Amino acid sequence: MGPHEMVVSSSAETGAEEWSCPSCGRRLLLRWPPRFERVVLHPGDERVVHVGGRAVPAIDRVTEQERRWLAAYGIVWD
Repeated sequence: MGPHEMVVSSSAETGAEEWSCPSCGRRLLLRWPPRFERVVLHPGDERVVHVGGRAVPAIDRVTEQERRWLAAYGIVWD
């Protein structure tokens, strides 16, 4: 069984973020340093490794072949 990916589902004015796992329902409240805190709202499947991150990798370059494939599915990529 592979890891489950956690995603940010909401953010509060206090700086806390709610993270959730769409696969098993795990839910956490996280507050980042300097006042780090983690509160488990719902444990979900505790036998599985959970991973996650906010950064989205940048796409440096799209080839002409990839542009044609995207266009075939109605996606315009500039």
